[in-house]
Amino acid sequence: MFRKDIVFIVDISGSMRGKPIDDTKDALFAALSKLDPEDSFSIIAFNGETYLFSTSLELATKEAVERAIQWIIVNFVAGGATNILLPLNTV
Repeated sequence: MFRKDIVFIVDISGSMRGKPIDDTKDALFAALSKLDPEDSFSIIAFNGETYLFSTSLELATKEAVERAIQWIIVNFVAGGATNILLPLNTV
């Protein structure tokens, strides 16, 4: 097995309202649940602004994944413009 370092970059702009944002959340929850504890991850959500789960990669411990799920539930509210340049400059 190889250790993975993953950064999820997710569009939460107004065009994602409804089923698209719900499907995205479900896919991200599934992806997070498949990470091994020695894998690392972070999440960047964007619309006209950028929202970071963490300023650095976090080990995918059960606690970190649970915090990420709660962060997604709170922060993934579709709205605003789309500016993908912001998160790409963050990575």
